[in-house]
Amino acid sequence: MLLAVLLLVVLLARAPDDAPDERRTRTGATDGLGHQLTALSVVPDPAGDGWLGVYHWPTGKGPADFAVGLATSKDLLAWENVAELDADGGNMPVLQRTPDGGFLLAYEDYVRVEEQNAISRIRVRHYADRARLLRNTWSVQRELPATLSDNNEGTPTFEEVDWNGSPGASSIGLRFHFNAGANGVDRQGVGTLRGFRDWSARRDRALDRTLTAAGFPASHGRRATFAAGGRPWMLVEAQTRPGDFATWRLVLLDRGPEPRAAPRTVCGGDRGVPSAASIGVPAVAVQGADGEDPGRLFVSAFAFDGPAAGTFLARGPLPADLDGDPRRVAALFGRCAPAG
Repeated sequence: MLLAVLLLVVLLARAPDDAPDERRTRTGATDGLGHQLTALSVVPDPAGDGWLGVYHWPTGKGPADFAVGLATSKDLLAWENVAELDADGGNMPVLQRTPDGGFLLAYEDYVRVEEQNAISRIRVRHYADRARLLRNTWSVQRELPATLSDNNEGTPTFEEVDWNGSPGASSIGLRFHFNAGANGVDRQGVGTLRGFRDWSARRDRALDRTLTAAGFPASHGRRATFAAGGRPWMLVEAQTRPGDFATWRLVLLDRGPEPRAAPRTVCGGDRGVPSAASIGVPAVAVQGADGEDPGRLFVSAFAFDGPAAGTFLARGPLPADLDGDPRRVAALFGRCAPAG
């Protein structure tokens, strides 16, 4: 199913022309054509000091009416559409660069509609370089076969990618959600695509158990890993009541060595951006932060409620003294209303 609430968090290296203490935000964010920037996933643009981003927007009122686009930005706030990558049901895209100058794109693709239910699969593409990405000319693509659900598998995120010089030699790790039955809840899966040919997947029961024990027995959506304060973390969208979009929350999980901190519910309320009670679907990347430069925090979210309902974007510097204290990491995202 399409999870229509989005949070994207990226830890970014400071751009040379940015003021160190500058914090900027944007609400009601769209691209230059007026498309919603839902599920915005960004990577550095190899053509300069800007960014490339992939995202989706609704194209109609049907359950599979979505399109995936590509846009460029100089400041992570204003985005100009430069290509349409899938106009027939694509949604929840994620982009990653490869060591040889190419790009990997993965997204949820609605392949058909059965009795008003959109059936989705995961699609993965490789683009050899930036020019081919802008022309939407891929070198190879694969629609992954259903392994855990006949109904929906989607919201992919890249895990470890061993490129080995070419798509045919690659090993691409993916996390994703799957729907546990036509009217069931969403659960977590993990899989590997080898050589763009062989796909294997399994349930991530441990992650589902952790989220359920934390008070989220309903659907578990998109997840992402990132590092902050010298420790790995995961943000996961999770739901308290099945079918109730007002009960989506973001759960921060400590993924470091034991002992681990207890799960914490967080929100999209970066300083300067209003918080919302219902928000989720994280995507995370860490770029450039080192011992001398703590990097920047970029937040993109789609909220169902509150003063920032809709898409909002925020960017700003990370604290120079940020450590692995879970309270401080959670504070980067603000506090949500009780799940209730």
